[in-house]
Amino acid sequence: MEEKEEGAKNLSPMIKTEEKLLAEAMKAYGIERRYVLASRVENGQVTILTHGGSRVRYRSGEQVMPLDAIAVTGINPKKRKPITGGGKL
Repeated sequence: MEEKEEGAKNLSPMIKTEEKLLAEAMKAYGIERRYVLASRVENGQVTILTHGGSRVRYRSGEQVMPLDAIAVTGINPKKRKPITGGGKL
């Protein structure tokens, strides 16, 4: 049982660094948390899939261009109609 407790203690800092990297990527691309459909951290790289269908990759410190509103939300802000995603039904 002690081994499991040690493993859980060692895992916690890793999860915190992954969350920080994910938050950094979302800020760089201008993505709010509610529009993240899925995300993964692997080998120091974050991959984010948005509700608008955009898949972006980010490494810490990279300079990236923010996504436009349609790419993030899947909703055209001028027409207020879903273009992609579950709201299109």
